[in-house]
Amino acid sequence: MKIENILLILLMAVVTYLTRVSFLVLFTNKNLPTIIQRALKYIPVAILATLIFPGIFAPQGKLDVSFTNPYIGASLITVASLLIGKNAILSIVLGITSLVILRHLL
Repeated sequence: MKIENILLILLMAVVTYLTRVSFLVLFTNKNLPTIIQRALKYIPVAILATLIFPGIFAPQGKLDVSFTNPYIGASLITVASLLIGKNAILSIVLGITSLVILRHLL
């Protein structure tokens, strides 16, 4: 491996580390305003939605909210199973199974 690539990887690691540690160092003993604390609680949900929704509503890169999109049906079945049964493993298995079945039917 070239030395430039190794240096680039090390530099990226240092930058990543510094950006993550900077929040701990800067805000450890400081009280954030209430509005910022409330907003920070929604970050995990927003990130998860950003990762999941494009795969459901735009599986081929274009928006598809039709009844022939098997990802929407499988997602609804998975969410319903999770809300009713409260069993994450079973919901994942049911979601994958329903996606396989819906892809063959639609």
